[in-house]
Amino acid sequence: MPGVDDWIQSPLRTVDRIFEECGPSGQWREKVKEFFESEIRKPSVLAKVPWVNETPLHDLRCNQVVRFRGMVQDMFDNEFFLDVYEVHGSNNRSSSLQSGRYKDIAECGAGETIVTDSPRCETGDRFTYYCIPVPGENDWVKEIYQDRNPSTISASASNCVSKKKRSATEEQEHCSAGNTCAELATGDTDRMELEEVNQGEKKRNKTDRQDEVTQNLQETSITTLASPSNGTVDLNFPIPGMNGTPCLIKIYDDQILSLNDIVEVVGILSIDPALSLLGSDHEGKPEMSVATMEMEEDAVHCLPPSLVPRLHVLSARKLSHTNPLLPADLDCSGGIKTLKGSMRETRELLRRVFQEAFLGDALAAEFMICHLMSSVYLRQDIIALGKYSMNISGINKSLQEQQYTTLMYKLISSLVTQSSFFSMTLANMNTMNFIPKKDYKTNRLVSGLLQLSQHVHLIVDETALTAGQLDTKGVQNLTALGNVINWQKTDYDFQYHQIEQHTNIPVLILSEGRSMISSDAEVRLEPKNLDVSAAFSNIQSMLTPDFLQTLRSYLTTARLLDYTLSEEMQKMVQDDFVDSRKRDNGITASDLHSLLILARLVAVSCGETSLTPDIWKSVKILANEQKLRLSAKLQ
Repeated sequence: MPGVDDWIQSPLRTVDRIFEECGPSGQWREKVKEFFESEIRKPSVLAKVPWVNETPLHDLRCNQVVRFRGMVQDMFDNEFFLDVYEVHGSNNRSSSLQSGRYKDIAECGAGETIVTDSPRCETGDRFTYYCIPVPGENDWVKEIYQDRNPSTISASASNCVSKKKRSATEEQEHCSAGNTCAELATGDTDRMELEEVNQGEKKRNKTDRQDEVTQNLQETSITTLASPSNGTVDLNFPIPGMNGTPCLIKIYDDQILSLNDIVEVVGILSIDPALSLLGSDHEGKPEMSVATMEMEEDAVHCLPPSLVPRLHVLSARKLSHTNPLLPADLDCSGGIKTLKGSMRETRELLRRVFQEAFLGDALAAEFMICHLMSSVYLRQDIIALGKYSMNISGINKSLQEQQYTTLMYKLISSLVTQSSFFSMTLANMNTMNFIPKKDYKTNRLVSGLLQLSQHVHLIVDETALTAGQLDTKGVQNLTALGNVINWQKTDYDFQYHQIEQHTNIPVLILSEGRSMISSDAEVRLEPKNLDVSAAFSNIQSMLTPDFLQTLRSYLTTARLLDYTLSEEMQKMVQDDFVDSRKRDNGITASDLHSLLILARLVAVSCGETSLTPDIWKSVKILANEQKLRLSAKLQ
């Protein structure tokens, strides 16, 4: 049985064994998938698989099983590859078929030859996605994954391939003889390969042409992708200063991923140095390129594996949350059973934390909790139900001088799994890219600040905005930010047309006066004290490690709770609305909608899955206090 192998360290050996047992015409693909999925489903076994996110590539073996969590940033064209290929022995006296699945480069033994135009070869295709580390993932999340990451054995990428591969010179001779030049993957893998032998054997010297090609490709890659500000390679991250290891993942089944999906992938790592030679030799050899693919596109799609490793997916699942303290497939009903008894108590403790952070303002603390609960759960026409963007105004010069907005962001980032801080300076508004844009020259989607996955808490510091004028790009950026806040959508720029992309990004605006962008709720800050340093020192003493873990689990679980509005409560809400309309100060339909959204957020924050009369009463009091405060400000 394949299980006798260490499938984590040598998964391709397991694939080859099943391929030999079933035969090329048998159900070897299904058997391989069944074996790996059955192993991956075991938590104790999966815990032994290292994370690419937390492990340096030089500590990983090529062709070992790894895990990766990230966001789908771009989708490339399908890649065609040789699922089964024929190998001729020395002097063509014997031949055999080998599996090409989960590989980037066709392999053969010493003295053997790969026959790519054999009628016995079988072609397959696989989906390819460019995935980046989870945008805005906070340090405490990374630390937990790092602590849980299994120890790894340092292994050089030069030991990647255990079998001899056809050299570049032999490949060129094979092509010039009139044969079809197609490597294992003809859509997005190398056409020229480095000559490598097993560990302990001496490597052959590359030809001068190979050295020149390698140097040219690396220079082209860096030139094409270099950031004009610092000259570093642009890995297409949406948040400035973001770091981590992106991956090019390759999926073999019919599972379709979408832009901005958060995925957890278990796959076979491919970091062979030969992959960096993809598409390098175009001069005089048109057959070496795929269709009209240009050098710039090759450089972008085929960055060296030391920067962008390839992952051949054994299992991939979309994540509803990124909290490592909770199971990835968190059952909301199970979460209720675990936390319901303490959710009201936890909510009260969190309210005290935020009341301290808002310098004694209890109303702002209540609305902040509701904001952290918000998530789009349904879309009707252009309305995104469940969003609750908020504007905390009244942050005066005194608070700004004490770095209040920065301290507030640090507090929020210590509680939620993903967050991003944007300083709304005039320069940032006029120069930064908010909207993702399609670059047809390189055939990639150039990321923007608003290409974020769901539940990234975006904190906008509007107090940083000074007097000046927004240029055309600044106005476009402001419009894009307003679309996310009010409609939870972003129009991606594909030059000849726009594609609407739905978002689920809670936005908090910190401002001195009322924000220039309307939001779902504005709360005018009324601090009881102005000593910011003392307030956040008190919070620091309150947030013990155990308490922090409780708050982090609570925020994720409460946000994911199912919620319903019973017929009894619907009638109560309707009666209140009718009674209010009869009075001169009656609420409008828009006010009722806001009340229902706020009621949902208060209910789930209390661990309730349906609205109760007590919660409905408290919500009306909260909304009334908010209105009175804003009215007093205007007088």
